[in-house]
Amino acid sequence: MTGIEEGGSTESDDSVEAWWESFLKQKLADDELDVELRSAWENCVQRRAKFAQEVKRIMELYQPIEKLLNTVLKSDREQRGQSLYREWGKIRRKECLLAYYDNDTFRATYTRQRYLNSSTSFLQALVYRIIPENPDVETYLRDHVSRIISIGVGPGPDIAAYLAYARCRGFTQRIVYFTIDQCAGWSNYLSAFDRQWSSEYQVSVWFKSSRIINREDVETLPDADMVVFSFANTALMASTIWPLLQQRYRFIIVLDGIKEVVVDSFLNAGFKDITLTERTNVYYHFNDITSSKSSLLYN
Repeated sequence: MTGIEEGGSTESDDSVEAWWESFLKQKLADDELDVELRSAWENCVQRRAKFAQEVKRIMELYQPIEKLLNTVLKSDREQRGQSLYREWGKIRRKECLLAYYDNDTFRATYTRQRYLNSSTSFLQALVYRIIPENPDVETYLRDHVSRIISIGVGPGPDIAAYLAYARCRGFTQRIVYFTIDQCAGWSNYLSAFDRQWSSEYQVSVWFKSSRIINREDVETLPDADMVVFSFANTALMASTIWPLLQQRYRFIIVLDGIKEVVVDSFLNAGFKDITLTERTNVYYHFNDITSSKSSLLYN
């Protein structure tokens, strides 16, 4: 446990600062040979205080998944997961390697390598880019958001990031996550997370193995207050789904690579575009005009 309480911290600023500097030093060393990950951690160096508390909370939320990883990777004596992960890292078009996610040891290796980086990317996108650009977003999150859809959820880094953010800021509402991924194997990770944290963090996580590709798929989604696409291979999705999602959901966040076809789809749909790192963009839609229809969705 971190000793961080909802809405504040029982630790001194000096204690959190010392932990933060030690954490970053270790991550920079761990990811020294991975240019993308190292760049992302270097981008975190300037963050202090509340951001450090949130990252520390993410580390706590990661614990049940870490236990599952240890179990899976102990059986990978030939390090097949590492081999597949290295191959995956060399290919820029990740959507060509979707079959890799069906391998247990690849999923475990992928999670160990990228979970914390993906979590902090989501945290930075929300807290340091989207909210400063549109402060009404934070009011909406605090007062109205309790049902969230996560598409391309993987092992759930965006869930940990949002919970860390919400609880460190004293948001008290129970949060229900409807998570979707085409790889059914991620359900073990999300179930472990749900079992460990359902009571303490007031969160429920529901998982469905599915793909969101075409406009017809939008009709299958539940009502929600926020939709998250976290590196969900949006290049494979029909551009016609984005206007439909905008009509139905008040707040949509997308983290994805910088690809021309993806950029055009979001800009044409009226999403706002933010560059997070040299390889990652954030696209978001927020309807800050409360209509009677949107009120029914989030009240």
